[in-house]
Amino acid sequence: MAPNRIGQALRRIRTVRGLSLRELAGLVFCDHSYLSNVEAGRRWPRDRGWAERVDRALNAGGELTRAWDQDQAEQAKRSDTLRALDIARRESEALLIAPDGADLDSISDDIVDISTKARHESYDATLRHAMNLRTELVRRVKSGAYRPDEIRDLYVALGRVCGVLSYLTLDLGQADMAKVHAQAAFSLGDRAEHDQLRAWSRGTQALAHRFTKDFEQAKNVAEDGLRYVNASTGTSEPRLLCSLAASVANLGDSARAVELLDQADRVRDSAGPDEIPGLFTFTAAKQIYYHGFSLMWSDDERVLKRSAKASELAIDAWQVQRSPGDEILSQIYLATARARLGDLDGSIAAVNPVLVNPISAHFSWVRKRLSQLAGLLGEHFPDSAVATEMRATLDGYIHST
Repeated sequence: MAPNRIGQALRRIRTVRGLSLRELAGLVFCDHSYLSNVEAGRRWPRDRGWAERVDRALNAGGELTRAWDQDQAEQAKRSDTLRALDIARRESEALLIAPDGADLDSISDDIVDISTKARHESYDATLRHAMNLRTELVRRVKSGAYRPDEIRDLYVALGRVCGVLSYLTLDLGQADMAKVHAQAAFSLGDRAEHDQLRAWSRGTQALAHRFTKDFEQAKNVAEDGLRYVNASTGTSEPRLLCSLAASVANLGDSARAVELLDQADRVRDSAGPDEIPGLFTFTAAKQIYYHGFSLMWSDDERVLKRSAKASELAIDAWQVQRSPGDEILSQIYLATARARLGDLDGSIAAVNPVLVNPISAHFSWVRKRLSQLAGLLGEHFPDSAVATEMRATLDGYIHST
């Protein structure tokens, strides 16, 4: 989301000066609705001279101009990141039709490194690492200097880097880019006839489709991914079954979701090892986490209680296997299940830890899930002043910077 220091500063200084929006609009010769949109972060003034003019009108001593400069610097940095993401997307598109090619040195350690560091280091650092690695792999593909027995490993390595980029871009809210990267990963796995990469890529495609609420397509790719499951595919089977459960639950079939989650639990013990850790491993904690959010939209009280319990267990599990983003989402899923069970106080208690850090510290799923929770509170507690206040708190947090 775009930064809004100038909007926050404008509201604070205007309030201190005791001016209404209409009064300030008269002083700076602009529409009061525009000022309201600037304060709320819905609009951002592109002209620095506008900030200087309002600064003088409020006698703010340059505070608004400094806020504008900080916003501008952050927007420029964000634009640079999005440009880098777009380059990565276009390179993944190119990989879908890339020619065979090139000798492959051992780079598995680099792939393990970016897979395990993803979501624990800055997005910029992971993006740079992944793109540098992929640039080198693409260079080798295009050079054509490879032995026939090595091309399969080259495709698998490229596919895994595309998989990391898919997760990264989805965390940043770029679902369409994520779908391209995931499709490239699957295509490369298909060329290599590598079942673990094919199954994993289908699960990641399902994740991206659920992000855009295309639950039918998410269900379809998850089901297709199960075709590649065998003794060599590691934790892909429980992952795909959980992904399928999440999809059918969102399509309104919570009974089928429960069956799929139970099936995932049964096959978990027989799952073999994954070739790559980090993003390419479906951990036990992640599987518990899927139980929480797959079942939180059920209308069955028993299923909702199961969802709440699973989210509680997931929160405890993330304390051992650190994944701050997943832990935050588990808090929101717990809050959602409790709200649907009619437990307003429990819902608020569950979501409050999420609000400690600024929204900018979270990845894109958090904003979406908090928005759903805010709507749910209005639906289930329409006459509650406490719920109304909490909804306002959530809305303000979601739209803050």
